Amino acid sequence: MELDWTTFGLQVVNFLVLVWLLKRFLYRPVMAAIERRQAAIDQSVADARAAEARAGELRTDYEAKLAEMDAAHAAQLARLAEEIANERRDRLAGLDQELLAEREKRAALAEREAGELQRRAEAAAHQKAGAFLARLLGRLGDAHLDARLLDLLIEDLPQLPTQQRDGLRRAAASDGARVTVHSAHPLDAPSRQALETALGELVGRALPADYGTDEALLAGLRVGLGPWLLAASLADELPYFHEGARCAG
Repeated sequence: MELDWTTFGLQVVNFLVLVWLLKRFLYRPVMAAIERRQAAIDQSVADARAAEARAGELRTDYEAKLAEMDAAHAAQLARLAEEIANERRDRLAGLDQELLAEREKRAALAEREAGELQRRAEAAAHQKAGAFLARLLGRLGDAHLDARLLDLLIEDLPQLPTQQRDGLRRAAASDGARVTVHSAHPLDAPSRQALETALGELVGRALPADYGTDEALLAGLRVGLGPWLLAASLADELPYFHEGARCAG
């Protein structure tokens, strides 16, 4: 069999044309499609990796925020516990103060009641003693005791406080001033004269005097001049007797 070079040449030309046609119209579009597909795949992989990275960042942010929220919640719980403890302490302190005040109040009330009971007991004892002393001195009182009490009153007149002496002088200087004398027993003339003389020396002028008796005095006398009263009787209390004169009004 002989080789037909013409046919062989034409076949070579056909093959080259076919390769050119395949390369131009088939290989390049396929490669372009493959490249586009690979680019799309690469872009998808890049997007997936970016999404994964973003998801990791979001997870990290979420975990950080969750930890921050847990810390804030724990801090709030700690503050709440501290506030509750402080409130409890303050309430207990206030309750202690109230209890202390109540105890002090009750102690003061008990002390006041005890003092009042003691005062009443002392007053009752003094009243009984005074009644007994009044009965005793009432039996001992007579004209001689009246005279002795009058002497004591006359002796005490110059020793009266300045305020009382000035008050007696002002009362004696008023128009129509008179001295009123009540005694447990009638005073004799010398006793009256001695009293009027002592009063005149005290107030600076002689005053008319009205006399009367009062058995309730038991012994002694009371001398009135205007609003002032001089007492020297067993019926008057001892401190009142030593005070000398007081304003009867």
